[in-house]
Amino acid sequence: MSIRLRLAVVFALASALLLAIGGWLFVSTLSNSLMSSIDSQLSVQASHGSSYLTSNPSIPTTPSGTNAPEYVVQVIDQANQVRGASAEAGRQPLLSPSLLSEARSHAILVTVMHATEGQRVLAQPYPGRSGWLVIAAVSLESFNATISRVTNQLAVGCSLVVLLAAVGAYFLSRSALRPVERLRREVANLSERRVPEAVGVPKTNDEIAALATTMNELLMRLRSSLERERGLVADASHELRTPFAVLRGELELAQRPGRSHDELVAAIAAAADEAARLNRIADDLLLLSRGDQDQLPMHFAVTNVHQLFTMISRHAEGRMQPRGISCKVEVPIDLYAKLDGDRVRQAIDNLVENALRYSPSGAEITLTARAHGEDLELEVADHGPGFPTDFLPYAFERFRRPDSSRSRIEGGAGLGLAIAKTIAGAHGGTATAVNRLEGGAIVRLVLPNAIVDAGAELLAEDLS
Repeated sequence: MSIRLRLAVVFALASALLLAIGGWLFVSTLSNSLMSSIDSQLSVQASHGSSYLTSNPSIPTTPSGTNAPEYVVQVIDQANQVRGASAEAGRQPLLSPSLLSEARSHAILVTVMHATEGQRVLAQPYPGRSGWLVIAAVSLESFNATISRVTNQLAVGCSLVVLLAAVGAYFLSRSALRPVERLRREVANLSERRVPEAVGVPKTNDEIAALATTMNELLMRLRSSLERERGLVADASHELRTPFAVLRGELELAQRPGRSHDELVAAIAAAADEAARLNRIADDLLLLSRGDQDQLPMHFAVTNVHQLFTMISRHAEGRMQPRGISCKVEVPIDLYAKLDGDRVRQAIDNLVENALRYSPSGAEITLTARAHGEDLELEVADHGPGFPTDFLPYAFERFRRPDSSRSRIEGGAGLGLAIAKTIAGAHGGTATAVNRLEGGAIVRLVLPNAIVDAGAELLAEDLS
């Protein structure tokens, strides 16, 4: 069922309910008002009861001007005999003996059936004569006809109002939802390959305009995501093309006849290097893809950060010594944090590799870790040229490298910083890069709520 039809049905049901309640209140008020008027007139007629008494009970009398034609009056003695009555009242009491007995103690107003129609009857003690009663009655035919006519007219009128409300709600909702339908058509016509700049925003400053604005913001994010995806594919293709070309060339050279043993060994070694490079790029892309999908496997444990950084430094010494570069670790010995040690080591290794690539001979790389409240701050600082100013906002994007390092010899694949940011994000943290005033760069990872009391944590693990 469409929204327009649902709104029409809801409006119709709501209108019907409100009109039914209003009609019932109106008819009830009218009925009570008419019945109160009838009861007042009955009281007036009963007050003239003495005018109907006669010395011969068998001869009814109707004094001139004492009652309206539709009203009847009876005067009844203590033996329930009619002693006086209007011409239309008859000689049988209008009420049953039980009601007559009740009326002798106090006045009563009742509605009784007489023949095929209802009557409103007032019975009250006759003043001055013990046990006597005066009864005034009137047919309710006119009352019932009035109430029935009003009810029928209200039913017809309310039905028309409900119908008009439903039709009005349908067309009003249709008019209000027309911009939504236009937006739906525009979105339905979106191409899978090309995201449009924007959809039309109605100049109504209402919720639909806000929806269109939000949709335009979504399209902008989709367009940016699509552009990043295309750029990633292009950069990955460019990055993979060179190793594949080198690998293919080396294998083709190895196949040529007359190659010496040393030449074959060198070709195979070069091919193995390129294969290893391809494997590293594939692993890095897989890690980034899992990070994007929040599916990066993580194994948290209480870790001594000083020991972790010492291990990273020792592992990097083999690459640093040939260039005379040293590594300094500035981490408190008793600093413990709950983190994935393998992932953090992978991130720091990438940052150290970046720092090593740009550090001049004889420089020093500093690995720092500190507690900042409950957060763990990890830093890798070097004394190289630092990041180009226009590169800093894009430093953590994939395959993004400064222009000076686009070559394979000087630069890597451009995934190291992106991997570090992904691993920090998997810990719920952030990654930032800044240039040092004295020269060089600092890359900082912040892991929130990672600092732990090692003794209490290890005790809790033993107890569990």
